[in-house]
Amino acid sequence: METYQTLAPAYVELLQKAIGGKNRLEYFNEYREYKLATSPLKQVIKNEKGEFMELATGLTIPLNQIISLNNIFFPGYEDYEEVLSVRCSR
Repeated sequence: METYQTLAPAYVELLQKAIGGKNRLEYFNEYREYKLATSPLKQVIKNEKGEFMELATGLTIPLNQIISLNNIFFPGYEDYEEVLSVRCSR
């Protein structure tokens, strides 16, 4: 059974405050493909596999696969915007 790491409480709180509002959520799916979600956030789910963000569409995303929420970059992805700009400028 695959388990996922959790985030620092400040980032979980940031996600919880964004629930129900209009957001821009960037993340990687299970195939490590970049995805963008603009549907409302529904809830943070914690279970034996880890912590997940559930979107209003029913999609669940492991919290440690979230790149950014409304241009606030999450742990491990702080330099992600810079990496993308370098890749696109070649």
